[in-house]
Amino acid sequence: MRSLSPERAARVVSLIDDLAELEARELTEDLTAARQSLAEYQRTGEAVSLDDLEKRLGV
Repeated sequence: MRSLSPERAARVVSLIDDLAELEARELTEDLTAARQSLAEYQRTGEAVSLDDLEKRLGV
């Protein structure tokens, strides 16, 4: 970042910080969804195979 102006360097750092925060939020959402899925499985004992999930989603 030596070749960047101080203003430009600050913008780059800000962007990197924003991306890191976004990634942390996505990881938190993924963890929450995984915990919910595990709790549902523990409640019902029912699991969905990948093939069934793909069919349900039309993938």
